[in-house]
Amino acid sequence: MVIESHPESVNTRVAKGAAWMVLLRVIDRSIGLISMVVLARMLVPSDFGLVALAGSLIAILEVLGAVGLDMALIQQSQARREHFDSAWTFHVLFGLVTGAIVLVVAPAVAGFYDDPRLVAVMYMLALAHAIHAFENIGVVAFRKELAFEREFRYRLMRRLISTFVVTLPLAIALQSYWALLIGGVVGALISVLLSYWLHPYRPRLSFAALGQLMNFSKWFLLTSVVEFLYGRMASLVIGRFAGPAPLGAYTLANDLAAIATQEISAPIHRAVYPGYAQLANDRARLQQSYLGVVSMLALVVLPAAVGLSLIAEPAVLIVLGDRWHEAVPLVRVLVIDAALTVFLSTVHFVNLAVGMARATSLLLAAHAAMTIPMMLLSVPAHGAMGAAISMLIASIVVTPFKFVLLRRAIGLAFTDVAKAVLRPALATAVMGAIVWSGSQLWPMPAAMLDRIAYGIGLVAVGALAYAIALFVLWRAQGRPAGAEATILAHAPAAWLSVRTRLGMS
Repeated sequence: MVIESHPESVNTRVAKGAAWMVLLRVIDRSIGLISMVVLARMLVPSDFGLVALAGSLIAILEVLGAVGLDMALIQQSQARREHFDSAWTFHVLFGLVTGAIVLVVAPAVAGFYDDPRLVAVMYMLALAHAIHAFENIGVVAFRKELAFEREFRYRLMRRLISTFVVTLPLAIALQSYWALLIGGVVGALISVLLSYWLHPYRPRLSFAALGQLMNFSKWFLLTSVVEFLYGRMASLVIGRFAGPAPLGAYTLANDLAAIATQEISAPIHRAVYPGYAQLANDRARLQQSYLGVVSMLALVVLPAAVGLSLIAEPAVLIVLGDRWHEAVPLVRVLVIDAALTVFLSTVHFVNLAVGMARATSLLLAAHAAMTIPMMLLSVPAHGAMGAAISMLIASIVVTPFKFVLLRRAIGLAFTDVAKAVLRPALATAVMGAIVWSGSQLWPMPAAMLDRIAYGIGLVAVGALAYAIALFVLWRAQGRPAGAEATILAHAPAAWLSVRTRLGMS
């Protein structure tokens, strides 16, 4: 399957793909926010903590199979049937093996954490994982061929059905963590069925090309292990030393932080990585593409992160309810770490595209090696907040080294990146000062309707202040090329295209 590699064509298709993926993520997280609001009122923090703990334990096994075969298929310009079949066969066998291991170890794990409920929870999560392993590998071609509208359709249908048809009705009926577990199993089954319905590829059992894929993926495995240790170790440590309730608060605080940051960046990275791979031999265009992505992320992520940190208390109490006060300070710290992680991840995807998987994996390993000991020392004394602060400190320390790798990969210095984010950063500072002043002059009311008005008011003031400051800075610099100019130039046509594709016009 040959992909057109003309640079202008690639950049245009990547830009459209990023728009589709951002739209998908906006819809997906809106659905997720609705789900979170409902579930947070039906369930208690310990329910979320129990499921999060079991999920983190199973992820220890899952990460060993996260060798990035889909990324290897995208990176391989001449991937053939045997490559796709080998990747699917590996996923299926690993999913079945993981399920069998969980059946054996779940009772011992429940004994270690002194919670017999973990046995059934781990069984259900393992079943969902095993079912999902049968997903049609053909859907990877949506990204490889830059056919992101098809990716949009697949993922949106999966999300709508699993949330509104399965999980939320179960939560209302059962009002226990079993709603999350049954919803996960049914959701995995729906995902598999949709993947075969929406893509005609029919995989076969084969290991013929697994060795070729593993040549790329061996370092991705290390990356996956490290990312697990960084992302999941907090749940394991908090669950062990603080208990399910603090872990539940941490889990939903982390989810809120991700909505404002990583949920914005993830769809963009999903779209731009195939484009980076196709531009890997054109250094100048790759630099241009990377700086465009960074400036666009800064335009959205910086104000979202700082804004959520400043209005964390009304946001948590409005979205989750009064039982979740413990999550407020966690959101304030986690959202700043999540924003920093977004910009660190931009370097990671460029390194993968140009073949520097080894260097970026080793740096990720160093990042985890700093974070985990700090967690083990701080969580017993400071609970979930100790984990959040440990993550932020480690991210700050590793930042300069990430940009050393970026310079090696594509020749960009930290100052080049700083220039790309300067205007959004200054506008965010102006917004932050105004929102903070407003929150000091206007204390949060006690009644829920008044709280909602309070939160909407602060968000509206912050958004207006940010837009005005950004526009003034852009005009003052002579309307330079960048994210602002790109949005103004392409927003009308992009909106018209989306309306046409969705049958709205």
